[in-house]
Amino acid sequence: MTRTTVRHYPGRSDINAQFSAANLRKSLADFKKIKTSGGDYPFGALTALFYRLSASEKEVWENDLKIYPKAVQDEIKRHVIAALTHVDEEGKECPVPLSISWKAGEKAVVSTYDVDRGTYKVEIFGFPAPATSSLAERRLKRKS
Repeated sequence: MTRTTVRHYPGRSDINAQFSAANLRKSLADFKKIKTSGGDYPFGALTALFYRLSASEKEVWENDLKIYPKAVQDEIKRHVIAALTHVDEEGKECPVPLSISWKAGEKAVVSTYDVDRGTYKVEIFGFPAPATSSLAERRLKRKS
């Protein structure tokens, strides 16, 4: 992600907060707003909507996310969609938390589902990570 525009992007903590237990219902509602008839969504659009990025910020955000090949985007989205659209034993909506981490190494996406905790964990290897600071922290610094 380009350094000149990174201050406009959600950071790692923002992305993980978006899929935390506290924000799952909002994330699910946002997903329902943008999903296609096939149940898919444009990579990055869900986070852009959640954090109310401006049209220009959203455009730059989604363009810079193209550093992730389509296959990687699809794999990450597959787990996000599975977490958000999870249903309980009675068939009721029951989204589950998801965490994402970025690590050095050979390019790969590894996902695990912790049955006991009911959480997904996605590890992204070999790709640039979002900023470590939150979007709010960077926006506050910019105003100072």
